[in-house]
Amino acid sequence: MNSATSSARIISFIQGILANLSAKIRGLRRNLPVKVLFFLVGFYCTTAFATVIGQTGDLDILSAALAVLVVEGIGALTNKASLNLLERARVVITMLNYWKAGLSLGLFLDSFKYEIGDSLTGLYSILNLEVDSFPPFW
Repeated sequence: MNSATSSARIISFIQGILANLSAKIRGLRRNLPVKVLFFLVGFYCTTAFATVIGQTGDLDILSAALAVLVVEGIGALTNKASLNLLERARVVITMLNYWKAGLSLGLFLDSFKYEIGDSLTGLYSILNLEVDSFPPFW
């Protein structure tokens, strides 16, 4: 095997990878503001979802079931979007997928919010620290 042909193969391989990467970046940049908007709306819906449903505390299982149903339904639509019947609605399904990603990330981060607060309360009691939020002004 000739070293000139092997270096030409390596160069053509790298050029192919760069061309694929460039095409993927161009595809991601298409409708970027709308994608970011749907992602942020999904993140906002998480806050509303967790606040409104979690008010009473007795609907936690139903709210978790509703969240799973919505996320799995959108995931099923996304996977079936390659069918010809759903080709016209592909843009809407893609935007719903970004909304779903925002919702999922928001629920993930929201779970840490409550867990960290409980952990810090336990840490204060272990260390016998008293935190005075409003110290007297002399």
